[in-house]
Amino acid sequence: MSIAFAKLTDLAIPNGTKPSNAIAQELIDDAIAILLIAPAALDGNTYTIEGRRWGAATWVTLQEGFIGVALADVHPPAAGKALCYNMADFGFNAFHSFRIVSTVNVTNTLHVWECIKLWTS
Repeated sequence: MSIAFAKLTDLAIPNGTKPSNAIAQELIDDAIAILLIAPAALDGNTYTIEGRRWGAATWVTLQEGFIGVALADVHPPAAGKALCYNMADFGFNAFHSFRIVSTVNVTNTLHVWECIKLWTS
């Protein structure tokens, strides 16, 4: 088996808003990992990754951690950085869709994270 990859739609938060567009489960169903690449500059806001529940138009913030230890929100990579999220740990593909959200409206420019899926072929 080898690892294949494909560029997905960018996750972009338009100026003056909080949430990005979403990437639907059917686009990443076979993913073993998702690579996010942050823009060179970001506002000083806090950004988190959210998953949309099946059968509901509500979103939940993903968290990570171990039993008995305080959980932490899952964040996208910081400005100028990249991070690979293993689906066995983060399970983006178990949700209807996922997106990035800012705690407050972004300013100045469109905030764009490149999104790439990896799968075994």
